[in-house]
Amino acid sequence: MTLSEHLPADIREVMDAYVGDLRPQPWRIRFLLLIDLLQEKLESGPAAEYRRLLQQWTGIVTAILEHLPPDSSVVECLGLMSISFNDQWRAQALGQIERDPTVLDQLVAICPDWEDIVDTVLEANQRRPIKAGQTRAR
Repeated sequence: MTLSEHLPADIREVMDAYVGDLRPQPWRIRFLLLIDLLQEKLESGPAAEYRRLLQQWTGIVTAILEHLPPDSSVVECLGLMSISFNDQWRAQALGQIERDPTVLDQLVAICPDWEDIVDTVLEANQRRPIKAGQTRAR
């Protein structure tokens, strides 16, 4: 069972639309468009909902990675894998980032807010953990 199968219908619709738009794009464009989606969600939602919106976005990213299989040789994809709800992808990405610290520098060069996004995702997940059974890979 995939995470996308557990998403509410409205979130799944957003994810399906994004998968269609992102499929022909390279990972760099996918990454930037997903960051834009996060910024749109945060700008349109109340400040009190920040963590929930960030967690929804992380769920969308994870579900998109389920449909557009991740490529750990691409730095932008590694960044997305590192914040996903998929334990295997996250561990793989974090291991590569730890072995090659220039990956984080590259991600910050592409998205200056990347470190803040990662820190906030980690904090949101600690406060509102996702059930492990919903994050298993296919």
